Amino acid sequence: MNAQIEKYIDDHFEEMLKDLKDFVAIPSVSSDHDNVVRALRFVLDLAEGYGFKAYSVLNDQVGIIEMGEGKETLGILTHVDVVPPGDKEDWDSDPFETVIKDNRIYGRGTLDDKGMIISNIYAMRAVKDLGLPLQKKVQLIMGTQEEVEWVDMDQFVKEYPLPDYGYTPDGEYPICNIEKGTVDQCLEFDVRDDKEPEGVYLKKLDIGIANNVVPGKARAVLSNGEAVWAMGKSVHSCQPERGDNAIFRLKEILDHTDLAPSKLQDLLNAVTEDLSDPFGSKVGLYSDDEYYMGEFVHRNAFSPTIFKAEDGRAILNINVRFPYGEDPENIIKHFEDWAEPLGGKTLKASFLPAVFVSKERPFLKVFADAYEDVTGLENEFTLAYGGSYAKAMPNVVSWAPLFPGEEDTCHEPNEFMDLDSLLKSTKIFGESIMQIALTEKSFK
Repeated sequence: MNAQIEKYIDDHFEEMLKDLKDFVAIPSVSSDHDNVVRALRFVLDLAEGYGFKAYSVLNDQVGIIEMGEGKETLGILTHVDVVPPGDKEDWDSDPFETVIKDNRIYGRGTLDDKGMIISNIYAMRAVKDLGLPLQKKVQLIMGTQEEVEWVDMDQFVKEYPLPDYGYTPDGEYPICNIEKGTVDQCLEFDVRDDKEPEGVYLKKLDIGIANNVVPGKARAVLSNGEAVWAMGKSVHSCQPERGDNAIFRLKEILDHTDLAPSKLQDLLNAVTEDLSDPFGSKVGLYSDDEYYMGEFVHRNAFSPTIFKAEDGRAILNINVRFPYGEDPENIIKHFEDWAEPLGGKTLKASFLPAVFVSKERPFLKVFADAYEDVTGLENEFTLAYGGSYAKAMPNVVSWAPLFPGEEDTCHEPNEFMDLDSLLKSTKIFGESIMQIALTEKSFK
């Protein structure tokens, strides 16, 4: 790789960690508008101080850090919002105070996606400070609602020119040119009993912290006021089989409690019986084929992530990750058919498309070469299980930050970024940006 780029990044790594620490300290959970805007303005001010053009659009919904001009634009799509930390007792340290231990930096957003924002700013700094004329525009585009509904990026795509190609550092290495689609289906159930059950019965459920997180804790309240807790393992819902859904653990505990029958209990039983297989065999959504045009795209996978019930009304959110080629409307219809006999109906349903970008695209060759030059590893093209802003624009792939074999703590307690990986990623980005931005050659 370019020796000047490499030296610049090495020399500024401690400064990078300081900026990341200050960034993580802002608790920019998606629902906390004030702190999300604080986080956006923090990083825009930081970039402006480093000599970039930095501004926000759409009333602080999207921020842009850019350099250079030219006929083509390289886009880097990221987000400043984070998922809630959940129960802070599950963390070994304050989720919004970074701690460096065992060559890792811990804190909410270090991996997803604040660490990658800071990394790309420093990659851009390294290229800019070479002092060579840029032949293309480079835009770091930062959303504020990536972890929830994409009102930010949806509006940006409608109103602003889009980059010609790019990446979102919100997945894993090597290049994820294929990405699963997402369905979030919120179902509402009437669980009022015709008459009050005789004896102690299940009265309330409070499970889940976000639509895209497998719940690690579940709480039920019985009619006598007793609270029942169950513990599982919280993970990102893109691969629910990696976790242990606390909804199903709660059912096991309640099975050993002498409860009177109730409609809420019946619903919990149905959820556990029919939705515990994350690949959909019990609801007719099992995907027999894991390939599309010879490329591995995996299969349908889902998890109930939110389950709330009180005063005779229950809300259940099901988060689905579907492969390229699947019809999301078919998935929604399947869950409607499942819910109807249980007294349920769709309250709200939304989906984001699956991604399939040809690996023959010229800009991907640059990314592949940079990855191989910096790491010494052979590039491959692979599937991203999670959802990212790659779905928002054409010709964008998910790329970084997890290297093969690394632990994925995204959306989990004790989220961390490996320091060596953070440094390597920054060098990969710097090399890629340099190879694209310093030449008039087209990479479309």
